Amino acid sequence: MIKSHNKPNKPTKLSLLIVLFIAIAAALNTAKVWAHNHFTVKTVGNSQTENADIILIPGLMSNGEVWQGTLDTIKDKHRVHMVSITGFADSQKPTNFSMNELKNELIDFITEESRKSEASNAVANKTILIGHSLGGFLAMSIALEKPELISKVVSVDSLPYIGPIFTGTNQTTPASLSNQAERILLMHKSMTQTQLAEQTKRGIYIHATQAKHQKHIIDMAKRSDPVTVGKAMHYLMNNDLRPSLTEIKADLLILGASGGFNDNSRKQAVEQLYKGQVANLPNAVVKMNTNSRHFIMYDDPKWLNDQITAFIKDKS
Repeated sequence: MIKSHNKPNKPTKLSLLIVLFIAIAAALNTAKVWAHNHFTVKTVGNSQTENADIILIPGLMSNGEVWQGTLDTIKDKHRVHMVSITGFADSQKPTNFSMNELKNELIDFITEESRKSEASNAVANKTILIGHSLGGFLAMSIALEKPELISKVVSVDSLPYIGPIFTGTNQTTPASLSNQAERILLMHKSMTQTQLAEQTKRGIYIHATQAKHQKHIIDMAKRSDPVTVGKAMHYLMNNDLRPSLTEIKADLLILGASGGFNDNSRKQAVEQLYKGQVANLPNAVVKMNTNSRHFIMYDDPKWLNDQITAFIKDKS
């Protein structure tokens, strides 16, 4: 029997570097899921970056998956926390849902993550909030309440007060819509998930253009809790950030969508409605997408992500 005198190959410096690179890359982009009473958070992205943390908040009847395209765009340069709200497109039914409690839990989460960054001697950057619809309203609310935590807010097709969307005028106040808010809450308390999906289907043309996206939005509605949806809508109709908006310290970018309207006069009216709510705010910018409908991340993801990356890259 002839014995081989070949010695096992020793790892070269190059191969060790490759292994080390793969290990580091995996560590930087490993997803972690954190559960809270009103929401769950999936944390991914570059945990070693000196750039600001980003929190992505979905809208009514949506979960964090709607942000996947944006997450993929920004995760290499930021640590990203993708939120899913309990009761929205979620098999878990929440108990005692409260928008105020949801906001407070998000503030607690941001505060804790900021504390961890400081404790690890990381560069202390304020958090960036990006929210769609209801998520945009929450982002602006948090930035107003905790200016020391938030540097920038991107509000995707969301306003400081939702009421004018229904009436077409910024003269609308919570007092003028109080009866409608109560009726909406009462209606949702007796609604089934199937009925909620059917209601969403009737107005699906304002949400997205393509059939596959429309189907997904309807499916998310069918997995949402009607009572939670009703409470959230009731809260939005009864809470107006406009009176205190001049106190916001964070830079604010509002990205509106008017693609659901066919004529230019209606599109221009919507743009003026959006701009009118932040007219006295020097650190606010409004940009309109005249082709996209409410879910801009589905109708025009490149435009959305280009706007976001350009806005957050400066000093973040």
